[in-house]
Amino acid sequence: MKVDLIIDNHLASPHGNRQGLSYGELAVLLLTYIVSEADHRICCLEKWVREHQRASEGITGWEIREKEATDDRCGDLLQILGQTETLPQMERSLSQHLVKADELPTKQARSDTTSFSVYHQISEDGEEESLIKFGYSKDQRPDLRQ
Repeated sequence: MKVDLIIDNHLASPHGNRQGLSYGELAVLLLTYIVSEADHRICCLEKWVREHQRASEGITGWEIREKEATDDRCGDLLQILGQTETLPQMERSLSQHLVKADELPTKQARSDTTSFSVYHQISEDGEEESLIKFGYSKDQRPDLRQ
């Protein structure tokens, strides 16, 4: 999903005294922890990273040191994410390569698997072909288009 690269493109680098993982890489570790453990507490992240260090390094190719995911580093990440004015642009960048829109043929459309009613103006002269047709009504409302 390129989360690390996109976050790093939108955020400044961590403080000069902080070495190791970038904000984007730390965010990936934090998100992986949250999803895998169903726990959003950052106080447990450092221990989790220590326990999964070898696997995480093998999967990501990053050098993950023992103190990469301290409370202070995670706090800095969350603080800068919460204060940044670039958050809308970052969200847009994160979704741009994930959401794909294809042009579909619009001559005819059917909705066969659900029941919903549409209040649609019916042509009085009957000449104009309506896109929405009458169909079977599970609500016993034959007067509404389905």
